[in-house]
Amino acid sequence: MTSNAATGIARCADSLRVAVESVFSSLSVLDAQAQALLSAASAHGVQPSSEDLVPLRPVIESVLAAQEGRFNGTGVVMAPDALSDARLHLEWWQRAGGKGFRPLHLDLNPRSENYYDYTLKRWFAIPRDEGHGTVMGPYVDLHGADLYLLTFALPLVVEGRFVGVVGADVPVSGFEQLVVPALKQLGCDAVVITGEGRVLAANTPVWAVGALARDLLPEDVGVERARVRTPEVDWSVVRVDAPH
Repeated sequence: MTSNAATGIARCADSLRVAVESVFSSLSVLDAQAQALLSAASAHGVQPSSEDLVPLRPVIESVLAAQEGRFNGTGVVMAPDALSDARLHLEWWQRAGGKGFRPLHLDLNPRSENYYDYTLKRWFAIPRDEGHGTVMGPYVDLHGADLYLLTFALPLVVEGRFVGVVGADVPVSGFEQLVVPALKQLGCDAVVITGEGRVLAANTPVWAVGALARDLLPEDVGVERARVRTPEVDWSVVRVDAPH
């Protein structure tokens, strides 16, 4: 790997790390408030209910407002039976065009043919089972936003117990704005690929966002690449005009 290319790709990977961390950092106020509300209910000797999460709504709206177009939706998604009055529940709001914000309604009835069991989704399962945040996508969200999205999710833990996730849906187009400038400065064609081999961003029109690029996954000798050093993602920046 030439030193200039190696340095540029490493810097680009580091800019991705910073971008990922900034999204999770913006969720910290929502995480803290959700913990406080659920802890307060438990302190009174009762199991929290969905009503205990209603005060989160202005916090959610303030996070969406502060993020402008960066977040399409955000909120909390509860673990099964974490609340007294609903087996599954989410307090999640999303943008409604120029009409402010609206709650996201999913079919949580297990007897329905449109049942959406979010506990099976990796963005929920990884924080639950591994105890750390994750980023899933890019994918088209068919159950709400109808956008090409990345889903960021952190474990929501109250008194040492996992009770759900705090998350945000981030349009890929918005996230690209954070990383494409660094890609463009490389002076070579490069892509950001996920661990599943999908293109997340590129500085060349040859590679479209969401395209499969699994031939770029093997870490062959001679291919200029750098991993994004943060535990929430399995992404790499790869030079695509190098032999591979």
